[in-house]
Amino acid sequence: MATALALVGTAMSVKGQLDAAKAAEDAAKAAEEQAKYNAQVAVNNMVGNQNDLAFQESAAALENKVGMQQAQVERKALRQKLTGELGKVRSRPTFGGSYTDIFKAAQAQADTQLAEFDFGASQKTYAGFKQYQDFGRQMGLAYSLGMSNRDMTLSEGANKAYQFRVQANQSKLGAFATGLSGLGDAASSTDNFKKSIFKT
Repeated sequence: MATALALVGTAMSVKGQLDAAKAAEDAAKAAEEQAKYNAQVAVNNMVGNQNDLAFQESAAALENKVGMQQAQVERKALRQKLTGELGKVRSRPTFGGSYTDIFKAAQAQADTQLAEFDFGASQKTYAGFKQYQDFGRQMGLAYSLGMSNRDMTLSEGANKAYQFRVQANQSKLGAFATGLSGLGDAASSTDNFKKSIFKT
């Protein structure tokens, strides 16, 4: 009777350890699946971030292009205005001064105004170009960070799955050892029982 109870106890212990091994294997699969899902979320977030940056980059490029076109129109208007003013200088009579000196001074002032306008327009264009360039840099950075986040997530999932598989293997090994020990104890108990009955 004691031997039968010992065998039942051993069987229950082995069953419990095998169930724990199965649960650890299931946890390993779940860890891998969760890592794949989280990695896909990281990639989707990266793509969304890149799309936002691409839109901002396009908007900056359009704003820069419109700004350059507007600057060209404004420069043309300024040039026409200055040419008209120079025409008025040409038609003025000179009183005691040299016509050439007056015209040269007016021409220099007009050239200075155009140069100042061109400098201001080029500063705006350069700032727009740098902003456009920065969006490209940010998109590259978003891609790198998104992909490294994905890789890290997959690696963490693989590590967790490995740990669960090690735990499952340990449970299986424990079940095997418990089974052998239980059978050995049962055999020993049976042998002792036979010796006690047939003792002379």
